[in-house]
Amino acid sequence: MLSFSKNIFLFLFLLILINPVIADNHIAEVPAQKPLENTPNWAKICETIDENKICQISFGQLMNNGDQKIWFSRVGVVELNEGDKKLFIHAPLGVKIQSGVLYQIDDNQTNSMQYHACFNVQGCQALLEVNDTMIQQLKDGKFIKMRFISLNGQSIDATVPLAGFTKAYNK
Repeated sequence: MLSFSKNIFLFLFLLILINPVIADNHIAEVPAQKPLENTPNWAKICETIDENKICQISFGQLMNNGDQKIWFSRVGVVELNEGDKKLFIHAPLGVKIQSGVLYQIDDNQTNSMQYHACFNVQGCQALLEVNDTMIQQLKDGKFIKMRFISLNGQSIDATVPLAGFTKAYNK
């Protein structure tokens, strides 16, 4: 049996091939960056590898950032055998990996995640074990906000709607 980490990285890699300033511990909104699509597109994909069932509930999003479009490849949760759960965020290309990524669900506490792996054109992936409390925050939440730091030190902020997460997760 492969370890959960090896399974998760293999599964996420295969799925990818197929498919300002912090004030008061909150990620500030950046109005210049708007999603290209307002329709939430949370989806759930499951696959069985050996005796393990691995499911990914994720959202892909394109963002306008000035005169360029940035693809925030994925944000979501991956789950092994309906037990172990990990939140993952794929950063766009051109970010400082040593800075990690900040995330915040609605007005809850801002947290950070470190990058664990980088995938050629898909960018780098931050991965964090989560519990049922975090899953409930995602289900009850309206948005998850993320902040990446570009190579020139500027913040790149994104907001992903959580509408549709619960339906996809419970599928």
